[in-house]
Amino acid sequence: MRKSEVMSIAALSSEYLEITDEVEALALRLEKNGIGAMDAVHLALASTAGADFFCTSDDKLFRKAKNIKNLGCRVTTILGLIPEITK
Repeated sequence: MRKSEVMSIAALSSEYLEITDEVEALALRLEKNGIGAMDAVHLALASTAGADFFCTSDDKLFRKAKNIKNLGCRVTTILGLIPEITK
């Protein structure tokens, strides 16, 4: 059931990202900064894809990620994102 739900959501996507050597290297660097493996991959993908924001509701992840320099996106919370997208 879970796989089916994920596949339904993925079908709505118009863009898919691949884990390249660059993404993998950045994810490993993020892990060394205390970010969990899957969160590191998601943040590395957002960063290398040029996303404007990486939005998380995970306070622990937010605190760790917001202090990492040279990411390709801004790390924010949902409450922090709202003023940015309603400007």
